[in-house]
Amino acid sequence: MRLRDFFVGLLILSWLPVAAAAPLDWQACHLPGQREALRCGRLAVPRDYAQAQAGTVEIHVAMAPAIRPRAEPDPLFVLAGGPGQAGSDLAALLDGAFAKVRASRDIVFIDQRGTGRSGRLACAPADDMLARSDSALEADMLACLRGYGAGLLAYTTAAAAEDIEHLRQAVGAERINLWGGSYGTRLAQVYATRYPQQVRSLILDGVADADLIIGADALEFEAALAALLQRCADDTDCSRAFPTLAQQLQTVLQKLDTSATTASLPHPRDGAPLAAPISRQRLLMTVKYLLYSPQSAAQLPYLIARAAADDWRPLLAAQANSLDLAAAAPAEGLLLGITCREDWPRLDAAQRAQLAAAPIFGGSIAALDALCGELALPATGAASAPASASAQSISAPSLLLSGALDPVTPPARAERALRQLPHGQHLIAAGAGHIVSGLGCAPRLLRRFLDAPAAPLDGACLADIALPAFQTSAAGTAP
Repeated sequence: MRLRDFFVGLLILSWLPVAAAAPLDWQACHLPGQREALRCGRLAVPRDYAQAQAGTVEIHVAMAPAIRPRAEPDPLFVLAGGPGQAGSDLAALLDGAFAKVRASRDIVFIDQRGTGRSGRLACAPADDMLARSDSALEADMLACLRGYGAGLLAYTTAAAAEDIEHLRQAVGAERINLWGGSYGTRLAQVYATRYPQQVRSLILDGVADADLIIGADALEFEAALAALLQRCADDTDCSRAFPTLAQQLQTVLQKLDTSATTASLPHPRDGAPLAAPISRQRLLMTVKYLLYSPQSAAQLPYLIARAAADDWRPLLAAQANSLDLAAAAPAEGLLLGITCREDWPRLDAAQRAQLAAAPIFGGSIAALDALCGELALPATGAASAPASASAQSISAPSLLLSGALDPVTPPARAERALRQLPHGQHLIAAGAGHIVSGLGCAPRLLRRFLDAPAAPLDGACLADIALPAFQTSAAGTAP
């Protein structure tokens, strides 16, 4: 819960023909969030599709068989976001977003190369990230990523799309349906342009259009935060509790611009004494994390007000939650490898200036410049070409889902993506943030769409997704 000319042929290379893949050897397995056993398999694919001698990498795939004895012949392939999240991290969606779909279709979770059980390109977390300075964390990250060296070059969106084709053959499906979330919508569209005959339908949730540049999201987050502040001002309980919220936010930022501070408190997870540095960068990272979901964003007015009163403990607890090691964090190697090769090189001087001028989140582009500049990875072949000008049309019926409160892939992104999706329909959930599929009536809509992809879909029921009440005190919402 963030392209270039990849729609045409991201990485225009002399790709080798896709040889028929051997069937998968399925084994019973258990994934996080699932009590029942699923079927897991591993498939060896070329490390570099342009160089046969480069060896192979293994792709992990998990399948949740359809509930009905006779499943539909076209399974649903699940492509996670990030980049860096693994499909196996989304297994919990079987009981929510995909519960209706699974009645008649196999659900296939793919760990994209470099994620999860497919050779995760991750950096070991610091013993206590909350206690480390920003500069120390950045130095650790760069040292880790440099350690991967040229190995990162094999991990691209284009290669992942070819991996999907090998997996389609291995599971024995003539055609597949694709569900992509966030970055997964990019990967789904790349695959659909390369293998249009193999795609029955697309479900794109939190849509990345052809012009989206991962990491260049300052303007979207500015708009999302401004909308949150306005919702608080328009809400009776929130405005009564925090009548000067926008001013309090500016006060906090000005304090941190003057000098970073340190807060002492019991560790939010284990209760041990903790001295945590607090900087503008770290504050805004936590704000971004909370804005992804209306449920977590409802805490922000209270956290800002407490920080303005020099009580940083609630904010640090939220930060600890965002860094919680029990959560599935994106694989940093894949995230930065793809971002720095496929997205960052497309930023021009005018875009950088516009992003840097964002009053609150403008510093994020400098952080991206520093990371990608230090890594100095070569851009992919198509990275410098204008994406939207040459993006190919995708003929498959497509369902696009957007949350009106999404801070990184707002509905306008999906509307632009529709230019290349002539058989697409776009549904917006007014009360949702990033990723809609598991909310309200969305699981039912997914099933209806997959049963008849070409039929118009009535998404009026998405209006029933209600916004949560704002937290107004340590006790929670107003009585």
